[in-house]
Amino acid sequence: MTAETSTKRVRLDQRTIVEAVLELARTEANTRITIKRLGEHLGVDASAMYRHFRNKDEIVRATLDRLSGWASEAGRAATGTWRERLEVLVMRTAELSLEHPAIAKEGAVTDPAGPGDAAAVEFLLEMLVEAGLSGDALIRSYAAISGFMLAHSSAMAHEAYNRHPSERNGSIPWISTFGPITMSDFPLVNEHRDELLAVDGMAVYRAGVAAILDSIERAVS
Repeated sequence: MTAETSTKRVRLDQRTIVEAVLELARTEANTRITIKRLGEHLGVDASAMYRHFRNKDEIVRATLDRLSGWASEAGRAATGTWRERLEVLVMRTAELSLEHPAIAKEGAVTDPAGPGDAAAVEFLLEMLVEAGLSGDALIRSYAAISGFMLAHSSAMAHEAYNRHPSERNGSIPWISTFGPITMSDFPLVNEHRDELLAVDGMAVYRAGVAAILDSIERAVS
């Protein structure tokens, strides 16, 4: 344990643990967050975590829930049309994932559970109802948006997690390489290779969200 962590005096509870996970996920983006590392960071014995969470999965769920809550708060604080406010929620979700890649990458395999996630679902449904959707169309549209948002933001977080800090410049490549292939066998890929490699993951994310929301607007018009 370092001198820095050993001098810390924290009142350990669920909130403190989640905040520590978020800090580590932001400042040590390429480091796997373990119970041992959490204990070192907080200056407590790692076993103390289990007085507040049953296991690491519960800690991950609670932390992902906090990120969902922050995204929801951003959407509710925004002004504008239903689409503009919904876009704030969706984009903030991706931004938070890239800000905390070491934990956000777990979103692909772990569902958040708690008031933050429920608030995000509630807000998303409210915006879709305001758009004019109801019944099956409402649920299908919710599933399309939330599914795309979760899958893509966690995938970008995973890519950010696996990149060396020196390689980070705020962008996430959609295609990083075509591998050891003979490019002439794929004439269109070869022709547009440079443009394809220049595509940014966030650009793909925005395009996907726009396509879903365009479809909703056409359906209710």
